[in-house]
Amino acid sequence: MLSVKRLRMKMKTKAFHYLRCGAKTVTFLFWATLYMVVMKMTIFKSNVTAPVARDWSIVPDNYTKWLLQGPVLGDEEPEMYPNNVEWTEPDNATIVELEKRAERVQDVCRKRTIKSKSINSKEFFVDHAHNLVWCNIFKAASSSWLYKFNILGGYEKKFLARTRQTPLMLARKKFPRPSEEELRDAVNTPGVISLLVVREPFVRLLSAYRDKLENIAPPYYRKLARAIVAENREKATKLFGPIKSFGPTFYEFVAYLTKKFKDRDKLFTFDEHWAPYYQFCSPCAVNFSVISKVETLTRDSAYVIQQLGLGHVLGRKVNDRRTRLRTVMNKSKDGKNTTALMKRYFSQLDERMLNDLLLIYGIDFEMFGYDPKVYRRYVRK
Repeated sequence: MLSVKRLRMKMKTKAFHYLRCGAKTVTFLFWATLYMVVMKMTIFKSNVTAPVARDWSIVPDNYTKWLLQGPVLGDEEPEMYPNNVEWTEPDNATIVELEKRAERVQDVCRKRTIKSKSINSKEFFVDHAHNLVWCNIFKAASSSWLYKFNILGGYEKKFLARTRQTPLMLARKKFPRPSEEELRDAVNTPGVISLLVVREPFVRLLSAYRDKLENIAPPYYRKLARAIVAENREKATKLFGPIKSFGPTFYEFVAYLTKKFKDRDKLFTFDEHWAPYYQFCSPCAVNFSVISKVETLTRDSAYVIQQLGLGHVLGRKVNDRRTRLRTVMNKSKDGKNTTALMKRYFSQLDERMLNDLLLIYGIDFEMFGYDPKVYRRYVRK
């Protein structure tokens, strides 16, 4: 009898422990799930209800289709790196187009009387061994060309695939920032190609905003985000109602940017991710021989590689995983295509704010052959 009682007591004790452990597990899962739901509804998602832009029923032209769906520019094929396709010789149309782009830049420099005696040389990469000079514009195929420069600098592809060091840091070890004198000498050396890669200015601006400010930002941008919200949240709330996001809305970001520009704040400098091209890479002082665009990156890159005979270094075929683009536009951290969101974000702005933005980026649109008129359909009336 005594052993039976002991057995029952042991069973009750174990059952009690199991029940208590199970209750703790259920409680933990409940609070963890609740925490993730709250985080998703606040930090990871902006609840700004942007006004619906009018006039969307208009049949879009090819340029609008490209903004929303990808590269629909005439009969052009999607600019993606296919597998196992060799670098091809550039056709006459590509050569003529590149010549026109370079001429257009210099024409706008003269028309706008943009005087650039000094050069922002710190963002340039000079590869003397391969006769290539490149100005690195962030959010404009910078990852693709940083990878190529790291290969040209001597890094093995296997090393680049497994290293934890950033591509920019690796590239700077091989190609330190040049002095202005060194840069001018390199650009003016016969046989050297000077390369500038640009992207539709507002697409780049929105991409930079979403990556750096909209959600959880790196420490530097977190401080900037707080300052933008503190300055503009009250007015934004009056327009759009309660805003639950901690990061600034696109409206608040543009309000901050345009105000700083119009105030001519001497201490204000454009962040490298949204600085205008004509200031950042000094194209009026550096006569770039090749103006490449993200929208035609494959053909433009093939031209540079063929002209300099770099196929044997970079690989005879366009099959580097890290240099492929899933779409013409880089995707932001949440995987959404930036161009598919243009209407949604620009519908937060009104016509005056758009005009103020064009005071900053209008020269870039004109200089590199982009058309900002499409955005007038998206803004609040």
